[in-house]
Amino acid sequence: MELSFATVELRSICEKRQKALGALGTLGSTELATRLSDLLASETVSEFAELFPDEVGMLPPDEFTIRLKSGFQLRLVAGHVDVPRLNSAATDWSQVSRVKLIALEPADA
Repeated sequence: MELSFATVELRSICEKRQKALGALGTLGSTELATRLSDLLASETVSEFAELFPDEVGMLPPDEFTIRLKSGFQLRLVAGHVDVPRLNSAATDWSQVSRVKLIALEPADA
């Protein structure tokens, strides 16, 4: 899977351990690194969701979340130029291999 970021700040938190520590604490930064690694190792969003069903939430029609036990969640969208769609016009997550991280927020936000 390929990952892009909506902002430079999100990229920095996800790619720099010290930034993640400051933003999320020890547990959150470790969990973030682990989940992003798992996401990148998956072929599609559907595959990732099958591996972590209790942590993935779908926000129809075009977003999904990854909930972290540390109290944060990642909000993502398909990162394709032409987003794969189902007949219902919702994103076909089984065909999505590029995602964009649009937010990292408290899980209760």
